[in-house]
Amino acid sequence: MENFIQENQYIGKQILIDSDRLVFNGRDDSIFSSQNGFLFKTKGEFHINTKKDSFINTNKIYIGPVIDGKDPNIPAVKSDELKLMLGILIDELIGFFTVQYPQTSGLQGPNPAVNKALAQNLINRLIGIKNNYLGTNSPIESKNVFIR
Repeated sequence: MENFIQENQYIGKQILIDSDRLVFNGRDDSIFSSQNGFLFKTKGEFHINTKKDSFINTNKIYIGPVIDGKDPNIPAVKSDELKLMLGILIDELIGFFTVQYPQTSGLQGPNPAVNKALAQNLINRLIGIKNNYLGTNSPIESKNVFIR
């Protein structure tokens, strides 16, 4: 909110309420609206409690503290795209270790039998990674936070 004017510096029509506690209770629902900015400010904790899902509809969302005047700037990872890219990479590595690696030379020349055994070990580990991390119910996917 680059143009937000603090309540103690605002000039114009406003309502100031100074109280130890304010309670607004809409029996059906509540709507708070503003044309240009909306600020919640506290020196303590901030809670949003709901028994159903929460939605924040915006072009961008920044989560984390402002450090040295800079907004959080580490992009979130889209798990579907990450899983697709890692799957392709793993498949290519499996292909290499299945076909090409057994034919490569060591210090004493080619030894396909040894290389094939070493490659099979790596292939098995890559398949395990692919099955454990890139399938459904992947541990790299958040169960609570979703982005688009």
